[in-house]
Amino acid sequence: VDNPGSVSTSGGAGGIIELVSWDNETLWTYKVDDSTQIQHHDIHFTPHGTIMMIIWQKKELDEIVANGFDTLSYFQRSILTDYIIEIDPITDSIIWEWHAWDHLIQDYDVTVDNYGVVADHPELLDINFIGATGNQAGRADWMHCNGIDYNAVLDQILLSCKNTNELYIIDHSTTTAEAAGHTGGNSGKGGDFLYRWGNPQAYDSGLSSDQQLF
Repeated sequence: VDNPGSVSTSGGAGGIIELVSWDNETLWTYKVDDSTQIQHHDIHFTPHGTIMMIIWQKKELDEIVANGFDTLSYFQRSILTDYIIEIDPITDSIIWEWHAWDHLIQDYDVTVDNYGVVADHPELLDINFIGATGNQAGRADWMHCNGIDYNAVLDQILLSCKNTNELYIIDHSTTTAEAAGHTGGNSGKGGDFLYRWGNPQAYDSGLSSDQQLF
């Protein structure tokens, strides 16, 4: 991070990806780093020559409240949510993206469209689940996704998130528009989770004794 206006300077924040030759010549640079978003932790080079990366995006108080966030239980007034972009390094264009923010469920505010029974929707992410412990509990870094990988055979993405203690698999065969919804792609489920593993507490389907990933 070399930008004092970065949305985050915490561990894992990067903001700049470079391709460097063996002779230390910078061949290519891509930057995502401003007051609203920053690239962090991991990237993945696909067999297609594209690059997938994880990005933190800041969501302000009005937007998180409008999505059913329980501000009475959690003291932060903004959160960092994660999304994925896939870029073509030849043209520097974003050719696909997926946002966790498009796949929310909550049982706190009945007036919000995403209100529902969390346990009935394991394909969605509970906006009010905070899995982090210690000094990270209830803080703005909500998901803290650390790792991304890609299965070219199934055209699926695997995402690993520290603060929910879960792995997620999502469908990459969707268009960006389909990835923002709940239908489309090879799975017919859009950008919803096809599979999740590690911490059933995150979707009201288990106890701490059932947690498998830490």
